[in-house]
Amino acid sequence: MSARVSYGWTNSRGIDVRGWNHVTLCAGCDADAPHAAPLITWFHVHGSVVGDNCEEFVVLLTDWAEHVRVPELDQAALEEEIDAWRCGEL
Repeated sequence: MSARVSYGWTNSRGIDVRGWNHVTLCAGCDADAPHAAPLITWFHVHGSVVGDNCEEFVVLLTDWAEHVRVPELDQAALEEEIDAWRCGEL
């Protein structure tokens, strides 16, 4: 499952850069995240959303969605990728 999340940062010119990104709920990566773990467990138990379990799902989904964030830009990692691309290493 994924959610579309807004993100942004201020670039080197002091201009805000805004956009949207998809964040995926990952059973392996997010198992220890306090707002993701209950939703992951719910999927393991129920498998899919049907009429009799949709209210519980909506509560867990809303809690996860309110806390999910796009990680901040790692400027150093970005520069390394740009350099690798320019050198033909990507």
